[in-house]
Amino acid sequence: MPGMLAVFNDCAPEGRQQFEHWYNHEHLQERVAVPGFRNGRRYQLLAGGDREFCACYEVDTPGVLNSEAYVARLNDPTPATRQAMTSFRNMVRTVCDVTTTAGELIGAYAVVLRADDTMAPTPAAAAWVAALAGEAGIGRVALWLRAAEQTRTDTAEMRSRAKDRLAAGVLVVDCLRRTDAERVMAALASPPPALGISGQSALGIYALLCLYQPPH
Repeated sequence: MPGMLAVFNDCAPEGRQQFEHWYNHEHLQERVAVPGFRNGRRYQLLAGGDREFCACYEVDTPGVLNSEAYVARLNDPTPATRQAMTSFRNMVRTVCDVTTTAGELIGAYAVVLRADDTMAPTPAAAAWVAALAGEAGIGRVALWLRAAEQTRTDTAEMRSRAKDRLAAGVLVVDCLRRTDAERVMAALASPPPALGISGQSALGIYALLCLYQPPH
């Protein structure tokens, strides 16, 4: 089963310039170079939500995020990484199983529904995801659920920032245009019972900033 590392965070204003340069010129490339990583994407919040930034890294399996190669990176952070970690605020970082997907396009906008307490999809969720992905203006719909095994918390990088929170699951709806995203966000203000969401959640529209894939 494919995996996803989902990261939501704010950034301290005084560290923003370095944070941006590090993400765009070092971090995405470094992480995606780890065996088993497929790509990395960055997003910035446009409406709703509760964290300004979102990053997600697609991996072959969730186990990649505890692999020897990946943990070695976490235990040997670069100087720029050490500096960037001091700017992270309100971190939600979760290793996820990609349980349900429909559609093949990554859109310019993503409607992101993050469930922090409970996400327990029913068998009807797959049909709901497929139906939504078939609507005009929708590129892809994906459902990510928190994996049983999370990344080790005793690495040098993870000790250098405040403790991360975990999400129960994330729904990501890739949209081609902002009007499509606004329509989807309005519909998800009351999530369908098939998603099995209860407790605290956050719903927002994010703009895709960049996508990095390793050269073939």
